[in-house]
Amino acid sequence: MTNLKKTGLVFDIQSFSVHDGPGIRTLIFLKGCPLRCLWCANPEGQKLFPEVRYHVMKCVGCLACAEVCPHGAITLFSEACREGKKQPKICIDREKCAKCLGLECVAACPNGALQLTGKLMTVEEVVKAVKRDLPFYRGKGGVTLSGGDPVYQPKFAIELLQACKEEYVNTAIESAMFAKREKIEKFLPVTDLFLTDIKHMNSKKHKELTGVPNELILKNIALTARYKPVLVRVPIIPGSNDDDKNMAATAAFCLEYGITRINILPYHKLGVSKYEQLGMEYLQEEIETPDDDKMEHIKEIMEDMGVTCIIN
Repeated sequence: MTNLKKTGLVFDIQSFSVHDGPGIRTLIFLKGCPLRCLWCANPEGQKLFPEVRYHVMKCVGCLACAEVCPHGAITLFSEACREGKKQPKICIDREKCAKCLGLECVAACPNGALQLTGKLMTVEEVVKAVKRDLPFYRGKGGVTLSGGDPVYQPKFAIELLQACKEEYVNTAIESAMFAKREKIEKFLPVTDLFLTDIKHMNSKKHKELTGVPNELILKNIALTARYKPVLVRVPIIPGSNDDDKNMAATAAFCLEYGITRINILPYHKLGVSKYEQLGMEYLQEEIETPDDDKMEHIKEIMEDMGVTCIIN
């Protein structure tokens, strides 16, 4: 029996996605991730607690937020304006902010300059949002849990997937697969499709790029592919993982475990503004998006190995 009252930390729900599984899909973004990829486009999904995003363009410096903050985490900003950046009006001590449960500052801001990322929701509340999209699935779409990484909130994620299955909804998860084997196995009965990235085949390089080695990830991909469809995606990060040797090794690994399709995703900077809003440093500013010729070259390498390669 599904526990509809089980709660989890959700930071976004998006409808009408067409890139995260078959058909039109509802994306549920859960907070918490064990990786720290240098190019992460969803940094608001990394930490397993609610966070405040500061939109400097909306801030008038009224300090209404500071007046209600019980931890003294918000003060006037006094540093010189950084070149090319709009000077913020306030400074947020993120360590103090992380200990806050009330987050009164968000409600106090008159202009919406402070916005909450991460809301505790029940399975029942999320399923209601899913049901609104049911007419658009047309028998082909479904629900994809993303993040963050849904495996980081396993009890909530599994209950949510089970509730979707009870509504005859196709289910998928996007996961880094960096978890104990037993945890991944619990997802098998309630998940129709697993979407996962292979960032690099060299474990040392993988750790440099993501903060963790890749042995456990590759073992879990191999295990999962024995029982359920797995779609491997490779983010193409110039100068980090886009060399021919790594691309060929990735294709060879996938073929060894019966995975015959790989999606390659060109690096982009769409999430850069989120880092500033969260008080985080973005470390990939100098990297540019790979051009079409580079993506076609990688596709050719993959397809020469016998893999169907799709550029997303």
